Amino acid sequence: MKKLYKALLLALIIGVASGCARQNSEINSQKEKEQVSKVEEKSDNKLDSKKLYVSFYPIEYMAKEIAKDKIEVVNIMPKGASIHEWEPSAQDIKNLSKSKMFIVNGLELEGWLDDVKTNLNNTEIIDSSNSIEKIKIEEEEDHDHDHDHDHDNDHEEHEHDHDHEEHHHHGEYDPHIWISPREARIQLKNVYEAIVKFDSENKDYYEENYKQLDKKFEDLDKKYEETLKSQKDKYFIVPHEAFGYLARDYEIKQVPIEGINSDSEPDLNKMKELTNFAKSHKINTVFYELGESDKIASSLAKEINAKTAGLSTMESKTKDIEDGKDNYFSLLEKNLEAISQAN
Repeated sequence: MKKLYKALLLALIIGVASGCARQNSEINSQKEKEQVSKVEEKSDNKLDSKKLYVSFYPIEYMAKEIAKDKIEVVNIMPKGASIHEWEPSAQDIKNLSKSKMFIVNGLELEGWLDDVKTNLNNTEIIDSSNSIEKIKIEEEEDHDHDHDHDHDNDHEEHEHDHDHEEHHHHGEYDPHIWISPREARIQLKNVYEAIVKFDSENKDYYEENYKQLDKKFEDLDKKYEETLKSQKDKYFIVPHEAFGYLARDYEIKQVPIEGINSDSEPDLNKMKELTNFAKSHKINTVFYELGESDKIASSLAKEINAKTAGLSTMESKTKDIEDGKDNYFSLLEKNLEAISQAN
């Protein structure tokens, strides 16, 4: 009996020891996995530390022209997406959270940014609209072009449309600063300073690239001013209210078919209002947005016996941009040519 007891006790001790060994082995294995995971995570972060994220195409163009091959510039917004409508996915936010820096347009163009900031604790957000003399967005019923008619009835009849526009409203200031070469120079400087902060070791390289690009924008600004001098105080019918800074800087007047966010088509009352205004001011060109339908512009042009022409807002990255046929700077040049040819 004593022999049996000793045998059972020995088996129990061996079993416990074996179980402990297996448990220790599993713990050690788990620790190894965690360590590998941490190493991989650090490796991912290290890779992402050279990725500079930007919010949309014009900033991508500026950053790439300054950084060249020294930094990987990543535009978070996909090709063809509209800056007024697009919102980041969970994966986009995860990618941003690993980045050292994210350059945005500012002025609440990126309407989704406030909602994701809590996930970007380690990401420095740079507002490229700093030092811009901002244009305040006027109320919907007052922002149109010196019309001498009553908007009260229109406001009541289209309250639903107004609410829809408020859903996409980005803020109290016009965010379309990049459309004017003069404002773009300020934005460009902000992007340059952010890049130097991102990678100070290559400051001299970035400075040289920035100076060359700034000179191009300076020359284009002068060309806009000289070319549009003869168009001073003239009205231009534009696809949507995105040309406020350009109009202010070069002393012309925009007459928008659609509002600041370009998210709704004009109703019959609006079209009648535009028709009467265009006839009374002898407007002979109606602009549509390049890459978008020209149906509304063509309809209005037919009513006033005018021609149509395209303007670009550069709000999305088009196929022509992807294919290298156009870029931000060339589109600014094309906008000037189109406006200057509108008699």
